[in-house]
Amino acid sequence: MSNEHHTRAALENQAFALMGRLHVTLRRQTGRVTDIEYMRIDPGYCRYLLKMAALSPIEDLQELSVKLQEVFFGPEGLFVVAEPKPPLIARLPEHTATTPATATPTEAGDPVDRGYIGRLR
Repeated sequence: MSNEHHTRAALENQAFALMGRLHVTLRRQTGRVTDIEYMRIDPGYCRYLLKMAALSPIEDLQELSVKLQEVFFGPEGLFVVAEPKPPLIARLPEHTATTPATATPTEAGDPVDRGYIGRLR
């Protein structure tokens, strides 16, 4: 594993911990419920929550907003730097590695026999 991958994993862990604190603080102080998973994958929703926290009179929310802003949108942020591509072997089509070379296409170039789908094996 590359150092870049370790750094990204550490950044994701930090983001998760901070988002958890943001969620709990918003819930306790304002009654607002947030979706951490959606915040992790949607930059628009993330920006919305960070802006709400930054404008809050609650100092802890303001601090969390600044930290999460850096984690997600800073120069090396999760939404700024592209996720590293998986190794070439992982990008091979699934049926290429498991289908024998003698398999014949059954449906528009698809060598997978779909007759078993929906039945118990």
